[in-house]
Amino acid sequence: MADYDMAQRFARDTAHHQMTIAHDDGLYRHVQFRNPQRSWHYWFDLITVPGALIFQGDGESFVFRRVDDMFTFFRGGGYDGEPNLSYWAEKVTSDSRNIQRYSETKFVQTVREHLVESIRYRHVPPGTSRALIEYAADYDLTFEANAREMLETFSYKGFGFPDAWEFDFRTHYWWFEWACHAIVWGIGQYDGNPARPMPPAEETRPPEPIRPPRMVDVHLPAMANE
Repeated sequence: MADYDMAQRFARDTAHHQMTIAHDDGLYRHVQFRNPQRSWHYWFDLITVPGALIFQGDGESFVFRRVDDMFTFFRGGGYDGEPNLSYWAEKVTSDSRNIQRYSETKFVQTVREHLVESIRYRHVPPGTSRALIEYAADYDLTFEANAREMLETFSYKGFGFPDAWEFDFRTHYWWFEWACHAIVWGIGQYDGNPARPMPPAEETRPPEPIRPPRMVDVHLPAMANE
């Protein structure tokens, strides 16, 4: 899903969300976001401890680690307020299998680009594109295993895809994109909340008055031979 499309979807999903600061003590935070009328609908929490941010919500959870204050990390890590998906994905220390998934759209795009490049730089038999389309019709390309088998076994007048094993058909999973948008938006809501308690100031005490040294008169006992 294009990032612009995800931004629009996230805005719709959270149009009525409200923030609740359940805990706010330095680097220890728990910020909740809910739709008061539909608390189960795309809810999410941002939780921080020193060195980590935990995103949990209506789907999978993600744990990010980079710096002590992860709010600071995410405030400056995007592009014009948009998530930096590839860079942020590198900071996930929880189960990363749900960050990227096979995409049939990415598969079609990759194969098309490879075919166009092949036509440009070397001879491709006429009719290859049509032959590929007809051959692919026998495969369910919604599954990566089928898509790879189709490419690896396709051959038309000597043309094939011998390097198909190198192709990457994965793209960022929509829920990971949604979570990254939630982090950016949630931190913005947190920063803009005038009721957010400020960290307690260090206790200040007036300086102790300077007193003259106390004189102590010590009388030593007289020695016996004096």
